[in-house]
Amino acid sequence: MSKKNTFYITTAIPYANASPHIGFALEILYADVMARYQRLLGHEVYFLTGTDEHGQKMLKTAREANRSVEEFAAEKSAEFMRLADEWNISNNDFIRTTEQRHETAAQKFWQLVDEKGYIFKKSYTGLYCYGCESFKTEKDLVDGKCPDHNRTPEIVSEENYFFKLSAFQKQLEAFFDEHPDFVVPPNRYREMNEILKSGLDDVSISRSKEKLPWGIPVPGDDSQVMYVWFDALSNYITALGWGKEDDELYKKFWPANAHVIGKDINRFHSLLWPAMLMAAGLELPKQISVHGFIYVDGKKMSKSIGNVVDPAELIRVYPLEAVRYFLMREIPFDNDGNFSEKQFIERYNGDLANGLGNLTNRILTMIEKYAAGQIPAPTEPDDEFIDYVKKIWEHYKKVMTEWRIDLALEATWKFVAHCDQLISDRQPWAMAKNGKTEQVQTLLYHLAEALRHIAIMIFPVMPETGEKILQALGLDVGLEIAKPLDALEQWVDIPVGTIIKKGEPLFPRLLLNEK
Repeated sequence: MSKKNTFYITTAIPYANASPHIGFALEILYADVMARYQRLLGHEVYFLTGTDEHGQKMLKTAREANRSVEEFAAEKSAEFMRLADEWNISNNDFIRTTEQRHETAAQKFWQLVDEKGYIFKKSYTGLYCYGCESFKTEKDLVDGKCPDHNRTPEIVSEENYFFKLSAFQKQLEAFFDEHPDFVVPPNRYREMNEILKSGLDDVSISRSKEKLPWGIPVPGDDSQVMYVWFDALSNYITALGWGKEDDELYKKFWPANAHVIGKDINRFHSLLWPAMLMAAGLELPKQISVHGFIYVDGKKMSKSIGNVVDPAELIRVYPLEAVRYFLMREIPFDNDGNFSEKQFIERYNGDLANGLGNLTNRILTMIEKYAAGQIPAPTEPDDEFIDYVKKIWEHYKKVMTEWRIDLALEATWKFVAHCDQLISDRQPWAMAKNGKTEQVQTLLYHLAEALRHIAIMIFPVMPETGEKILQALGLDVGLEIAKPLDALEQWVDIPVGTIIKKGEPLFPRLLLNEK
């Protein structure tokens, strides 16, 4: 398959110094939905996630737990792997920055940048935020504190290696001007462009091994270890085999189509990472896709408040498919969003139980009753209905490209409501009673076909539910999903005479506090 038919998507790699929280579950879910959508478009997708296991925070947390840092990192990394599995994430690879494949290639990347003259050593005193694992300037602080962690940075003095970030000021400015969609959404692009135009400073990219004995050794200087960001960012290429003789994955999938990240690490990905790649003479990613934060009951998650949501526990209490739907519907990619149990139950019962679940049951029940459980043959096309569905698809594809998964779901549920209204308006039960058999069969065929389209529309977000609907319609899920989207969105695709397989209700109603 040619390179233009590939799609490489990554999440950020979270620190493995704590268990996964709902914020990272949200991020990996955004990436999963886009990966599944791109597969529907016919692209060969490579989807990467993983864990960042070096740095001061990692060492400090392990010591506080009275554990070896290697053992602690492995345990926490396994939790992130389990999250991906339990949340039905379709990633192709999981990279740990402690793996030899990463360490060797990260050192090679350092050497390449050094050979090109963009690394130098000097003594430095600066304000270091351990939460961010980065040095701060006074202009980065709010009331003397890091705005992301609400902590006063510590003064750190040592001799480190530095990356000549300032050398790429003009190049990055030109790149930003030529690629206004490099960072999305637009407000995140503007933020980075403003920071860029305020001037870039050279950045420290190593720490003294005496103070931080946990990291990748700097090539040629065993007294220093790589600064965690210079190490971690390279995972996007080291996971593809960059730096090895066998680098077919790198050649096939790089540059990345989308790095999916949170807004708090936008600067590292939109300014530092591109400059690092420029220094190494490598292609830049096509897009940095920046999402917002998730709040719980309207408040920022905090252990002291006690409102931290455990994503593993959440899907033990509620159905995974419903959780995936709620997060993608309620939390727009371009902004912050809120999770509350009350909102979840309302959305579940309204959209899933009474909406999609009820519509599916109504259509299948009528096919059983009025068409002997088989997809009936239509006598004529319903042009008005078909035109309506075409417009839904046009809007759906447009907003999915813009990462507005919430709007794609909103359009899909308008489609669900439209089908429900069509049933209420045309009253097939009354038509059947009056002997209008052909009209009933035509309506039921178009409703079954509409249900097939809805199953495809929800598939990136709720793959299991999409599969259940396709199976209920008597279709071969594997064959259906293997078709490219331009074929799936065509009307009159469901074979006449197919025997339906009505199963259990998709979404039984939930009560608040029901476990």
